[in-house]
Amino acid sequence: MNNQISDKELFDKVKSGDQESFRQVYNRYFNDLYRHTFILLKDRQLAEDLIQELFIKLWERKATIEIHNLKGYLTTALRHKVINAYRNNKYVELDETIIATLPSPHTVDKKLRENDLEFEFKKVLQKLPKKCRNVFYLSRIKMYKNREIAEELDISIRTVETHISNALRHFKVH
Repeated sequence: MNNQISDKELFDKVKSGDQESFRQVYNRYFNDLYRHTFILLKDRQLAEDLIQELFIKLWERKATIEIHNLKGYLTTALRHKVINAYRNNKYVELDETIIATLPSPHTVDKKLRENDLEFEFKKVLQKLPKKCRNVFYLSRIKMYKNREIAEELDISIRTVETHISNALRHFKVH
């Protein structure tokens, strides 16, 4: 068959299952499609793979698709494949980034232990008498100095020290 046959006539033969006409379509458009795709992707293998997929789909769907402009159809379909390739590559990079930022199992175990300890700490803290709990909270959590706690709660420094001592003893026991 000669190269002068129109795209419309050529694709009509492809629709009827003519493999030689399909080869002609492939040979007619492969180089232009490849050049365009390679410029966009800068990856020879991916460019070839996308074009191969495009022609496979064209052959598989030949009986059900209506094409009035073969070159336009192939170019548009390939553009969608390139966009999907970019999107898929972006997700791959994103996944690698996410994986790199995920905590290691060791870090997860450590965080779980910290959460357990914090829960236990709060439970034991709640068992302290209110005044003792307030003093201990200001001392160990808010990092107040004994003098500041005494002024804040209007108690003596010696009382602050006693409450802290009692709270520490309570934590050792529990």
